[in-house]
Amino acid sequence: MDIKLLGPVKATVHGTELQLGGPRQRTVFAMLALNASRVVPVDQLIDTVWGESPPTTARGQIQICISALRRILVGNGGADLIRTQPAGYLFAIAEQQVDAHVFTALLAQARALAEQGNLRSAVSTVESALHLWNGPALMGLPSDLIQRHAYALEERRLTAQEDFATHLLDLGLHQQAITPLRQLVEAQPLREKAIGCLMIALYRSGRQSDALATYRRARVRLIDELGIEPGQELKDLEVAVLNASPAPASPRPEDPQPPPAKTQRPAAVTVPRQLPASLADFTGRSSLISEIAGQLEPDGPSGASGSVRMVGVMGMGGVGKSSLAVRAAHQLTEAYPDGQLYLDFHDRPSDTSTAWALGQLLRALGVPSEALPDSQAERVTLYRSHMAGRRMLLVLDGIGSTETLRLLTPGSHTCAVLATSRQRLTGIPGMHGVEVDVLDEDESLALLCEIAGRERVTAELPAAIELVQICAGLPLALRIAGARIATRSHWRISRLVKRLRVEAARLDEFSHGGQELRSTIAMAYNGLGLKARHLFRLLSLSEARDFASWTAEALLDTDCATAEDLLDELVDAQLLTVVVAPHDAPVRYGIHGLIRLYAKEQLKQSEALLQVRAAVERLLGTWMHLAEMAHRAEYGGDYTILHSKAERRPLPPDTVAELLRHPGAWWESERNSLIAAVRLARDEGLDDLCWDLTLTSVTLFEAGSHYDDWLETATLALDATQQADNRRGQGAMHYTIGSLHMLQKRLPEAEDRFDRARELFEAVGEWHGQLLVLRNVAFVDRVRGHRERAAARYRTAADGLREVGDKMGEAHVLSNLARMAMEDGRGDEAQHLLDAAQKLCKETGCRRVEAQVLYRLGELRLERGETGEAGLAFRETLRLVQAHRDQVGEAYALFGLGRTSRADGRIPAARTEFTKALSVARLAHDGLMEAQALHALAGCARDESRFAEAERHLRSALGLFEEIGALDWQQRTREALDAMAQTAPGG
Repeated sequence: MDIKLLGPVKATVHGTELQLGGPRQRTVFAMLALNASRVVPVDQLIDTVWGESPPTTARGQIQICISALRRILVGNGGADLIRTQPAGYLFAIAEQQVDAHVFTALLAQARALAEQGNLRSAVSTVESALHLWNGPALMGLPSDLIQRHAYALEERRLTAQEDFATHLLDLGLHQQAITPLRQLVEAQPLREKAIGCLMIALYRSGRQSDALATYRRARVRLIDELGIEPGQELKDLEVAVLNASPAPASPRPEDPQPPPAKTQRPAAVTVPRQLPASLADFTGRSSLISEIAGQLEPDGPSGASGSVRMVGVMGMGGVGKSSLAVRAAHQLTEAYPDGQLYLDFHDRPSDTSTAWALGQLLRALGVPSEALPDSQAERVTLYRSHMAGRRMLLVLDGIGSTETLRLLTPGSHTCAVLATSRQRLTGIPGMHGVEVDVLDEDESLALLCEIAGRERVTAELPAAIELVQICAGLPLALRIAGARIATRSHWRISRLVKRLRVEAARLDEFSHGGQELRSTIAMAYNGLGLKARHLFRLLSLSEARDFASWTAEALLDTDCATAEDLLDELVDAQLLTVVVAPHDAPVRYGIHGLIRLYAKEQLKQSEALLQVRAAVERLLGTWMHLAEMAHRAEYGGDYTILHSKAERRPLPPDTVAELLRHPGAWWESERNSLIAAVRLARDEGLDDLCWDLTLTSVTLFEAGSHYDDWLETATLALDATQQADNRRGQGAMHYTIGSLHMLQKRLPEAEDRFDRARELFEAVGEWHGQLLVLRNVAFVDRVRGHRERAAARYRTAADGLREVGDKMGEAHVLSNLARMAMEDGRGDEAQHLLDAAQKLCKETGCRRVEAQVLYRLGELRLERGETGEAGLAFRETLRLVQAHRDQVGEAYALFGLGRTSRADGRIPAARTEFTKALSVARLAHDGLMEAQALHALAGCARDESRFAEAERHLRSALGLFEEIGALDWQQRTREALDAMAQTAPGG
């Protein structure tokens, strides 16, 4: 077998190309081939296919992919090469069978040959390696993990092309090197080594003018696209070519350009050039640099009014404000030829900063120390006089006082001010604010490559990605981590990551060479008031990545206005961020993970355990109150739910009304915080709160198809209730996990959970819980074709739910009984049941269950041939479920509309609606509706005599029905296949 990854992914056996299947199978195959003869964990394959949002069925789907690939290999003469291991799967092929591994091995061989001085063999070996390529690596696979491997391979390819050209030059084959080098530079116009090699090849071939033109084109490109000049080696090479030096042997000529002659300048007109050096490894931020430069350019928008141009760069400590400002200032030096002044305010006491700054600035402007005025007012006047009319840029790095900033602002519009601050620079007229956020993952990896070395990062890419995720895009953390790796050549990245996984000691690890993350955060923390510090510490209790202001209100046991004022103080100190939200949604706040760790440290040092416990109980009690109110708003009361006696902490009614104007939207916005709240309840041993909050939130998980979150919270709550021997809570969690499995059509697992729930509920005398379980067991019976048993259980559940006052539970059961009556041809009975269910929905105002009843009414109208009435019912169902963001309900409503269109003979419209239903069902992971939609699409195809398409849909549907265990539908589908085989042409 030969496998090709250096281009489109292909596999051949004895010269015959294998059909590897769709993108998902090809992605799995590629990851296995990249790790030839090494075990690939299942979790890695899941991450490869779905990234951060895998479906709950991910493991099963990976198994399906592996089985399909095994069949392809075995069916084409290949042995069973994909082997199951305890930790994952192993592709038992030699690296010599995979072109990517062959390529890497050839490059290593070429390097060894070059080091031995055998350049001709090295050239031949590199050329053989490059001939393996047939397009971009791993082409056509959009997986993030796959593309990171592709990036590493592409980088090796570029390095190999440069090595190939360098070896040709060293052999004196200058003219032969020109064509491949020109192609490389055209494809990668910013690679300075390739540009230098091309200049040397041209120069040694007697084409001095072409060599210089190559340099000038490259310089323009570097300035236009990156805003930087060429590196010193390339500059030196240009000088060597200009001076017609003896043919340079490398891009670093032996004879550097002589220094320019010194010119005498009178001391009075010395131009201050105080900017510190820009970081050589500065990465990203190009849009922010352009924004700053655009505002501060003399002809930019800020100078239109004749006022001083001012930009304030703001962001949390360690986010890279200073390096950004210095980088931008260097780009503006030509625009401000009279000088650039720079002051570093970090670590300076605010009460002395103004006097110190004025003294520094006046001395830089040529005023002797003995001539400095004593009073601050006189110094300000003298300073502004010296700045008047000059085109100067003033950089104030880390300024903490808006009053100091106001006094240091020049009076002349020919000047510009660029300030950085941890605080929000508000109240300064004419100031253009630039918010600096953390780096994204790609930018973080790029920065880590610059600091620690691209080869080391590429060699340990999974560990590097985890390191980047721990740093969460904070440049200071990345710089410290990268520097520690760079200065310890014997360290692996995974070693540092292992140390950083220990949360309690993580901040200790972010210290190197005088840089320390903890002290950077401490500067902002120490500037807070006492109440804001108290809130900051308490906010570390929850691991939620963002939260609403009511969280602070509950933690502090205070009113909304006070909580919001303290949150604003934390935002101004850049310890919290304001999360962008829709214009009509409440403001939410975020806290960086490393800042949260610092807050946890301060919590342990400064807060009493009893105070912390009280804050936790207030927070979770508020959560329980809001979740309960949201459920009531959705269902019209405490229906289809069980509650504990855990204490609630009510918020003011007007606050609750504002938050829950749209209960579904509120739940969705709080989803990640909800999971953190359940975890906190588990960790604090608050078992009743834990299971109650989980069960009450099932509406959110079901409507939004957040099945992973559903399972995670239920598992946490089950653990909490088991530790506390809370049998009622355990029963509730087995019931909800069973409901999840039922929705996913994993019926054996659902039955097992329902059995355990029923036993626990019986043991504690929880009758309502038993009825809810019975309702779901009846559904499983119906899907499996046990109709009589299902009907009997439904009737028992309906009677019992009526007795306990669960109107929506009763309505739901009546709707399902109506469905069974319709299937048995008892339309009048179905109508009676649906009328009763609809009446209950009207009494409670529960639109969610009303949508389910309306859907059943639509089905009944359709059975009676009343397609117009059926269409109206399905369209109203669709409106209701979309308003509640109910994906499963949306799939069913679209399916109903498709059935209506097909009954009216509008086959194209039916096909469109069934296709939409199929798409939404897949998004919602509803296997039963997915299979039914495929079955319906087969009917449309058969109606239009597209028999091959119909058969394909039916076979796909049959596979799903078999996986689910839906016996009735399996029989219907097999009958449809048999009928089509007899009637189709050639059948």
